[in-house]
Amino acid sequence: MRIPDERRTAPVALLEVETSLNYISAVAVPYNDPADIGMFTEDFAPGSMAKSIKEAARSLPLHVFHDDMAAFSPMTIESWPIGVAHEWDDDNNRLRGVWKLDDDVKAQRAARLAKPDEQGRSMLGYMSIRFQPIRSQWTYAEDWNPDLGSAYKDRVTRLEARLVSVALVSTPQYQAAAVEWVRSAEPQRKRESAARELDEWAAYLQQVKAGPLASQKGITRR
Repeated sequence: MRIPDERRTAPVALLEVETSLNYISAVAVPYNDPADIGMFTEDFAPGSMAKSIKEAARSLPLHVFHDDMAAFSPMTIESWPIGVAHEWDDDNNRLRGVWKLDDDVKAQRAARLAKPDEQGRSMLGYMSIRFQPIRSQWTYAEDWNPDLGSAYKDRVTRLEARLVSVALVSTPQYQAAAVEWVRSAEPQRKRESAARELDEWAAYLQQVKAGPLASQKGITRR
């Protein structure tokens, strides 16, 4: 008497593992969004960075913090470049950028600290810019008194400015200047190939659960 083979199967969870984070997307500059700078408030007009990003679109670096932050911080802050601009999307609401990240240890560590969790939180989840004002419009408060709040401060609107660099920071000047996503890039053909293999494995598991395998046709192993 032949004892039939027995098979045991368990649920399989397929997880996407990112070995390297290659790109980061964030709002670099929100427009028409006044921020309290201290003695005055400041906002950027739509298109104020348009000429700058057109002239130096691919050479603008992405840093972790700014060099001048170290001079005013009680802690040791190190600034270093982690990527370069890859593309820009400039509309009436904001200047959004995508940066290509370096693959060295520091850049990857910064990328993981910037990557939002399921609640959208991260340790380096905001952006800060360095810029040179070119054209500005000032509105002066009649009853100027910074101690009373933003309504009693002068306001400057940056009509045109030169964007020098962008940096990841933990505390932003503009709350809307935030990281949107951090992810790896994978060629579409590789994703399609992986999807086909997953479908083949799913079919294989269904055959295993059904009992002895009558045929191995259509199963690819690598």
